[in-house]
Amino acid sequence: MSSVSILAQIAEKLVIYRPILQLFAAVLVFLIFWGLKKKFTSLLTELLYRLLNHKKQWISKESFSAAMIPFRSIFALLGVYIALSIVGWTHNTLVIHGLRIAAIGLLAWIAVRFWDACSPLFFDANKAIGDQLNLNLSKTLMNFLSKAVKGVIIVFAALVIIAETGADVTALITGLGLGGLTFALAAQDTASNLFSGLVILLDRPFVVEDWIQTPDLEGVVEDITFRSTRIRTFTNAQVVVPNSTLTSKPITNWSRMEKRRVTFSIGLEYGTTSAQLQHCVKRIEELLNNHPQVVKDSAVVNFDAFDASSLSISVLYHCKQTAYGPYQKVKEDINLQIMSIIEEEGCSFAFPTQTLHIQQDEK
Repeated sequence: MSSVSILAQIAEKLVIYRPILQLFAAVLVFLIFWGLKKKFTSLLTELLYRLLNHKKQWISKESFSAAMIPFRSIFALLGVYIALSIVGWTHNTLVIHGLRIAAIGLLAWIAVRFWDACSPLFFDANKAIGDQLNLNLSKTLMNFLSKAVKGVIIVFAALVIIAETGADVTALITGLGLGGLTFALAAQDTASNLFSGLVILLDRPFVVEDWIQTPDLEGVVEDITFRSTRIRTFTNAQVVVPNSTLTSKPITNWSRMEKRRVTFSIGLEYGTTSAQLQHCVKRIEELLNNHPQVVKDSAVVNFDAFDASSLSISVLYHCKQTAYGPYQKVKEDINLQIMSIIEEEGCSFAFPTQTLHIQQDEK
């Protein structure tokens, strides 16, 4: 048998088995890309991380690696495209649209992951600008802007995917606009909460981490969203309050106190002389006016009243510390020094007493 006939037979067999060989090659290519996706992503992550942080540390290695995870799917999708090209399926319109939709979804995922990784830079930039220009935005508004950016990315990707399916995006948006009134009427409570959320974000009666009190609850603000505000009470329970409910009631923001008012009375025994009483009042006032944690010239100390069982001295001052723990420490220190003054002046604290006079009948 001549070599020409042998080659002809081989060519004939190749033609017969070509679809099987193409399918085998396609599966092999896909498995190669699938097996190397982690290695490829690691190498790409290392390269881009070094380029990005060449002169300055912009982002941590952990955050950047987490943001690069979707590239594994991109590499696998590339393997799928090459495998489909080998078997000739890339000429199919449905397959092409499916690959494009998958690519758009993956790119949106990558954008969201990168935004999450870059959000700390966003907050740091806000702090730097605020320190220089006194334009520092609240943490609440920054969180809102961060979520808004991710929302825009997702909505844009959804519109592109809808357009890729062949739907008329313009008509869809117009239809949503015409149905907006009906939707708003059917969801008045939701719309009210959204509007109230914008009021909270713009007017800023409180921000995240503020200690607030309303007629119904008291606690620390954990998060503010479009619809509701999450508050951690001092019993460690989380309360979710609709924004419309929260803004319709008086809100006391204890975190914005510049000073704390302290007022109380001291009762001395009726055996205290007027001279002792005057010395006590004078020394307590001097103590408060000279105390480093008391607002200057805020102390008012007076002999106030003749109570039923004591001579009452009223004390009023303003403490510079507003946080509960340090404020209590200042009060404790002042109270102990007042006790020392009372003891040094030879006075005693009064307690409720009654004198009972028994009259005996004369026989």
